[in-house]
Amino acid sequence: MKGLFKSNFLAVWTNAKIFLLFMFAMGIAVIIIPDQTWQMYFIIIGIVGLAVNAATVIGNEFSSKWGKYKLTLPVKRIDIVKSLYINQLLWIMIGVLFVGIIIALSYLLHGNTFEQFEGISGVLVIGISISLTMGAIFIPMVYLAGEDKTIVFLIISLICALGIVTMLFNIPSFGQFILISGSILLFILSFPLTVCIFKKKEY
Repeated sequence: MKGLFKSNFLAVWTNAKIFLLFMFAMGIAVIIIPDQTWQMYFIIIGIVGLAVNAATVIGNEFSSKWGKYKLTLPVKRIDIVKSLYINQLLWIMIGVLFVGIIIALSYLLHGNTFEQFEGISGVLVIGISISLTMGAIFIPMVYLAGEDKTIVFLIISLICALGIVTMLFNIPSFGQFILISGSILLFILSFPLTVCIFKKKEY
């Protein structure tokens, strides 16, 4: 299990280096320029971008020799899927930590650029929810229909996630709570579905 997790993490890290350099440059601008809109885009792009990087690696999993080689190892298919879901969660958390540090530095220098503190938490909830919902849709979809449609499935998953998040976030009174709870539940339910699909899959 540790070996699976390590290989997944390193695969994402290889893909994410350029994106992280871009986000670091964008982060410097966010620290220097106290602009609410700029910060909102930075938070969402930072979290969702790393989640997309992690999902892309999942999509390429079985088009590579390593992906097929995993099936010959003495590991259960449920453990392979579990390592991918944990890896997806980890990169979302890294995204949250990264943007959180940058926003905190901006706050120390310029104060709160949002009209209310709930504004920051709301943007974080949106970024996390899009990432979780996208993963919950994308992972079982790519296991079901094959790795050769990775980009198409990724676009479909992102569009669906944006639609779901927009709909739930606009619910009066408890929009943020319903949104984050719903996305977490969807991600959790997605796991046994993917395991079921993977166990029946022939390679």
